[in-house]
Amino acid sequence: MIELGKLFAARGLAVTIVIARLPFEDTGARGPFLAAVTAANPSISFHCFPQVDLPPVHSNYPEAITFEVARASNPHLRDFLTSASPSPTVLVVDAFCGVALDVAAELHIPAYFFYTSGAEVLAFFLHLPVLHAQATASFRDLGEELLHVPGITSLPASHTAKPLMDRDDAAYQGFLRASTYLCRSSSSTPAARSSRAPSTRSAPASARLPASRRLPSIASGCCLGLFSVKQISAIAVGLEASGQRFLWVVRSPPSDDPAMKFQKTPEPDLDALLPQGFLDRTKGSGLIVKSWAPQRDVLAHDAVGGFVTHCGWNSVLESVMAGVPMLAWPLYAEQRMNRVFLDKELGLAVAVEGYDRDDVVEAGELASKIPEGLARFTAPVIM
Repeated sequence: MIELGKLFAARGLAVTIVIARLPFEDTGARGPFLAAVTAANPSISFHCFPQVDLPPVHSNYPEAITFEVARASNPHLRDFLTSASPSPTVLVVDAFCGVALDVAAELHIPAYFFYTSGAEVLAFFLHLPVLHAQATASFRDLGEELLHVPGITSLPASHTAKPLMDRDDAAYQGFLRASTYLCRSSSSTPAARSSRAPSTRSAPASARLPASRRLPSIASGCCLGLFSVKQISAIAVGLEASGQRFLWVVRSPPSDDPAMKFQKTPEPDLDALLPQGFLDRTKGSGLIVKSWAPQRDVLAHDAVGGFVTHCGWNSVLESVMAGVPMLAWPLYAEQRMNRVFLDKELGLAVAVEGYDRDDVVEAGELASKIPEGLARFTAPVIM
């Protein structure tokens, strides 16, 4: 939203970003950060709502809490919009705050969605109420049965977002209600638009580069999520066995304490996480970076020939813009849906096997898929 606000401000508009507080959110560093944004962008200001009281939410997914916070914050939003001076002329909301359209309609303010996933995922959620009415079973029970959505590649029910798996879960109900709000908005703007003509789909030119443009090295996990100790070890064994040069961003495993689930993880202890001798054996072919790397800059480097990614939409866009093919390892949210579109429709990714199981992706799978993915995309392309 801040980046969108900067675009509005560059066009001479005053922007106020309204923030609702989530119960699991650490707000300690938020004040200085927001103050720095306003100092650099005087046309952007922030208004933080007080924390709201929530009823019991029956769900294993934090998205259910987010939807409930948005609903409970509507009175604060109404008070803010009616008291603001000058009066707001437009309301822009994200996908979790569709309930705010009720307030916008009451106050006769045009409301728009800023949708930060791709157009295919937007098409799916616009069609979700129809899919819901067509079946009584949950997506989890439908398994590999294909879901047909107008304008996009059919995908297995098992590859919808995890919070959608159980139709009785509060998270699913939240997404279902949000889908109806999408249809009521003045407009929905996905982060990237694409042609919906099935007969003319192809990969963007920047992602179909000749072999001479990219070298056979791999950027692994610049933006991958948190892995268990066992999975980190398997990744290390697989990378080493693949024989490819690599850059690997390693993050500490998630805490077993539920109260720490959304807290920032400490710096990783590489000696404790990686197989014995791994760093010495790969010193000439691999580079390990702790916690974070400038992903966009890494992908733009000519030495990078592939990207192991969770298929989050920001990562997808950065990879496509850099012309780097992807090895798809989706973890959460809409990432499994993106993997289907990237692999089956656009041909920009090769998927690892086993990511949809509760166990780890095996080292042997990575050792074979990394060179396979690089080989698939390094054949000369005639433009």
